[in-house]
Amino acid sequence: MSIINSLGIGSGSDQRAAATRAASSDGGFRAAFASATERGRSAMGGGVSGATQAAPSETEQEFLDYASMSLEDKMFYAALASMGISKKEYDAMSAAERLEVAAKVSLAMQELTKAENTKEVI
Repeated sequence: MSIINSLGIGSGSDQRAAATRAASSDGGFRAAFASATERGRSAMGGGVSGATQAAPSETEQEFLDYASMSLEDKMFYAALASMGISKKEYDAMSAAERLEVAAKVSLAMQELTKAENTKEVI
């Protein structure tokens, strides 16, 4: 027997024959499948008892918040970012400041729309 075969790294036909023998043995396949299924459960799937999921990091939470936003909100916050204002900064503003910033964003989007329409006409 070669070293490769003793390590279980045989040719494809050797591996297929071994799989066939394992599947044909009485209950061997079912037991192996059940064992593999049990081992395959992860903490994320709740398969490991006592496992807890860690709270998402700040970056992960920021991504999840962004992914759940509507397209309009994504566009609004992208416009804010182009003005140098972060979402946190915007959320911390007073109502009057938010209204002022929202008016600036609206004006900027209107100008952008006009510029895009002009390009299409030309």
